[in-house]
Amino acid sequence: MPIFYNEEQGIFHLQSQNSSYIIQLIHGYAAQVYYGPKLREDANLTGMLTRVERSSFCPNPVREDKTLSLDTLPQEYPQYGTSDFRSPAYQVKLRDGSRITELKYHSHSIVPGKPGLEGLPAVYTEQDQEADTLLLVLADPLTGLAAELSYTVFNDFNAITRSVKLRNDGQETVELERVLSASVDFPDADFDALYLSGAWARERHIQRRRLAPGMTGIGSRRGSSSHQHNPFMALLRPEANERQGEVYGFSLVYSGNFIAEAEVDQFGTTRMQIGLQPFDFAWNLGPSEVFQAPEVVMVYSSEGLGGMSRT
Repeated sequence: MPIFYNEEQGIFHLQSQNSSYIIQLIHGYAAQVYYGPKLREDANLTGMLTRVERSSFCPNPVREDKTLSLDTLPQEYPQYGTSDFRSPAYQVKLRDGSRITELKYHSHSIVPGKPGLEGLPAVYTEQDQEADTLLLVLADPLTGLAAELSYTVFNDFNAITRSVKLRNDGQETVELERVLSASVDFPDADFDALYLSGAWARERHIQRRRLAPGMTGIGSRRGSSSHQHNPFMALLRPEANERQGEVYGFSLVYSGNFIAEAEVDQFGTTRMQIGLQPFDFAWNLGPSEVFQAPEVVMVYSSEGLGGMSRT
């Protein structure tokens, strides 16, 4: 089974063919600890996440732990307004006009195979033994909003698929203003961004640029993923080419409006996000209703762009 859970340490270790993806629960927050070359199942994962006390401009949501600020913590599905001022993965508007929610760990399950996404295209398995899926549920008890984060790890491929399902367990309708499918925080910013641009009849020209403080992103507001930009972005080390170097690829399995962006923050870390285009997006989510976001395929390669494409 390529998904392991250490209950004592609150650590989830996802292993694809040649990569590891590690999540740790810290004070109830789902922190993104590691994504890279495959680690052993019995590797000592404690202490992998470095946490230091910052200035008062990075406030602490847990009074007794000054090393914890959501403005610096790498997160699985970050929110705005509870001390994280980077780009959020989701935004909602409550009935009273507030946009503040706080999703924390509620429950999880590990299931064989890969559940389908109702009404959406998605990667699939023909047999359950081909993959395992982690369903990680985060919830806000005040508003009743819950997010089910789905991670599928394949035994024979270097790929992990991600999606999110928002559920309203509260008593009032909430308005969804932003629902991205994946958010990954990297501990540094030593990356180039690679994406595909063009126009009708001349699509998918390779563009490559260096990340710098601020936003680097693409998207579409045309009602389709468009000839102008493919719903894909890769972060790669500056020395990476077709045959060598680290590459992280993110491909949205969706043909409508989308956004893909990488944000470099004040401490030189990078937040990569991809999903539905938030421009002019609004969805009323009533009590007991569910909103399913499209799926993202994440691929890690230590053998350059050629290794990523072979996966």
